[in-house]
Amino acid sequence: MAKIDVRCPTCSEWKNIEIPDDVTKNSKKGLLTINITSGMICEHSFIVYLDKNLVVRDCFVADFKIEVPDESIIQADKNGADTFKLDLIKLNMPKLLIAYILKSIFFKKKVLIISDQEFLSDHISNFFNYVIKNSFKVDLIVITNKEYKKNKKEYKEHSIFMGRDIVRDKNGLINPKKLEIEKNIVDKFFAENDVKAALIILRNEINKAFEFSKIINSYIKDSKGIVFTSKKILNHLTEECNEKITIPYLNFLMEIVKYYFEAVLPKIDGTTNLLGSL
Repeated sequence: MAKIDVRCPTCSEWKNIEIPDDVTKNSKKGLLTINITSGMICEHSFIVYLDKNLVVRDCFVADFKIEVPDESIIQADKNGADTFKLDLIKLNMPKLLIAYILKSIFFKKKVLIISDQEFLSDHISNFFNYVIKNSFKVDLIVITNKEYKKNKKEYKEHSIFMGRDIVRDKNGLINPKKLEIEKNIVDKFFAENDVKAALIILRNEINKAFEFSKIINSYIKDSKGIVFTSKKILNHLTEECNEKITIPYLNFLMEIVKYYFEAVLPKIDGTTNLLGSL
């Protein structure tokens, strides 16, 4: 019977919990998922991810779960026709480029990546289709510089990137100095060496952004006539998701509500920082 110390990501309460042997033996196959139910540590419920050495890799408090991949080569569709290799993604895609792409997807923009490394095209496309699956819609293509120059007119509506460079950003929505949340998500992904853990962390963060912004969108639509404050929105998210949200992260979510869900945002009363850039 193994014992591990687990901290609740919501209230920070610690407790040493026991994990049965028949559960820990599965950790030899990769990442182990443990559901912490209300009452085991505190009143909150969440998911803990452990590696094969029973070290806590991440905690996730949303009510939705994601699928744990089984191999380093991930099947991108149910027929297994397309695959991607995560090591190629990490070696060949700059962190800043991935942050640009995530921002574009969060803003519901079409994405075009210019790359002359043609062997990467399917890997990049399948990678983003996989990590965004069941949340945001992805419209992303990868072409060579020669193809782009030949057919530039076809991509007037796309956000276009080449390496760390922004080739085209219609309406100037992507500011490299205002990508703190996206960069943090990408940093977490690159910091994790375990393939399964890295993908789980990335998909969790993307899923969380989608679900939380969807909750805010519904709250705004269903609460017409009230005066909104940042505190009201934060409290609503806490009630719905059992997770404490910071003002910078709320700004990030409100941008998604505006651009991805195309919501008309109400005036937020009692704050000077929230959505100052919108």
